[in-house]
Amino acid sequence: MKIQRIPLTNALLLKMGPQERSLFLLSGHIQNELNSLNKVFTGCLNPSNSISSSEIENLADGVQAQIYARLLAGKLLEAWNALKSAYFGTRISQRLDEKLHIHSQEALKEIKTYFQKTNTIFKIRNSFAFHYSAEEFEANWGEPSKGKAFELILGGTVGNNLHLASELVVNSALFNLINPDDWAVALQTFHKEVQSLSQCFTIFLEGVILAIFEEASGKPVNNQGRYEEIAPRKSLEDIAIPHFYNHGLQ
Repeated sequence: MKIQRIPLTNALLLKMGPQERSLFLLSGHIQNELNSLNKVFTGCLNPSNSISSSEIENLADGVQAQIYARLLAGKLLEAWNALKSAYFGTRISQRLDEKLHIHSQEALKEIKTYFQKTNTIFKIRNSFAFHYSAEEFEANWGEPSKGKAFELILGGTVGNNLHLASELVVNSALFNLINPDDWAVALQTFHKEVQSLSQCFTIFLEGVILAIFEEASGKPVNNQGRYEEIAPRKSLEDIAIPHFYNHGLQ
């Protein structure tokens, strides 16, 4: 893989206005978090997780994926709230929109369309991502408690314990919020919206970062920095992140 390393000098950053500089750095931070959470989420869902695994291991892996999916959903709403202030509120958008790559413009349209209507991400962020609600557990424990997997699993070490019952309650509440009549459809809808919106934010923020950078430097990004060859040892498809780990204990 060929990567491009571009130094961000103090002189370059000072050429940006305070609001542009803040947006530039904020956009990079948001993109880093969304990309990292999405990679972990994808790793938890990787089909290779299920090879030679028991039913309970597969269930635990799926539950773990849901934890990261909810966190990713919460961050997506936080990203939108931040942009409302740092991109639209400062009116940088009025100058920068036309400088964005066409794919970034299209991604922004999709983001705006999504958040301008009642949406799943908003509901999940406020009830299941960044805020704990004892009331939600009391209101939603009945149905999942009838299943055979409503369990507390002790794995011998703290990191291998799984409060499976608790996660089944949260997932039940989440699915009821999205589609109470069909939980399979609710799960599919949730994953599709989270991954699609995450991709839109990544494409849009990349456009913002490059537009501000090129505006300050006065030349195309392709002509700057240096190129370097690296050799990543794994592809994303090769990475599986199971819940249970072998700690070498007998």
